Amino acid sequence: MSPRPACFYTLGLAAALASCGPVEEKSAPPPVLIYIAPQVDVQRRNPNPSPEIHHWLEASASVRTQLASLRKELAGVQQLHVENHFDDFLSMDPATLQAGQLCYLQHFLERGFFRIEREVLLQLLEARGSRARAAQTPVTRDIAGRLQSALERDETLLIDLESAIARYRSPGEEPFQIPTLLTETQVGEIRAAVTELLDAERLKIRELDSKIDALRRSGHP
Repeated sequence: MSPRPACFYTLGLAAALASCGPVEEKSAPPPVLIYIAPQVDVQRRNPNPSPEIHHWLEASASVRTQLASLRKELAGVQQLHVENHFDDFLSMDPATLQAGQLCYLQHFLERGFFRIEREVLLQLLEARGSRARAAQTPVTRDIAGRLQSALERDETLLIDLESAIARYRSPGEEPFQIPTLLTETQVGEIRAAVTELLDAERLKIRELDSKIDALRRSGHP
């Protein structure tokens, strides 16, 4: 394989896409998942809880430990999306890109990188809407009941975090190679393929945006 230009060394998705052209600096988007269930500080008020309350406190502590670990993991897999503005790359014209840039863009389009954040957000909104419609638990002032409700909220957040992480990881991390030599015909074929993929991606993103807007207008957070 012939040496790659410096901008195409193995620096991950951020560097690869940055090589496709200048990107206007924007403020980083907020994390997808920001809900944190409120803690019920029963232990501070009652240093000697009943066995039932002690059970719920132990369960809650275990779940919150898992939540802390998952939040850290989610922040890691979101990093590329926080630091880069992938929507800008969707407005590029494949006719102006070089062969190596076309190959990178084709690769990332095929793996669905540009839809991940929207798909995670849509999945979260749909899940919360479904839970809200199904919620039947009455409000209780009982300490054990409040602890149980808080634990249930944390457990649903666990599910949301795990689902989001799985989607962010879904493109995989398998390496790929740019062909060492491409004929003009091959470059033309790649350019046509990327153009088609971009058009399809823009359509999918418009559909996702429409669904997200509809859910938000219906009262979902």
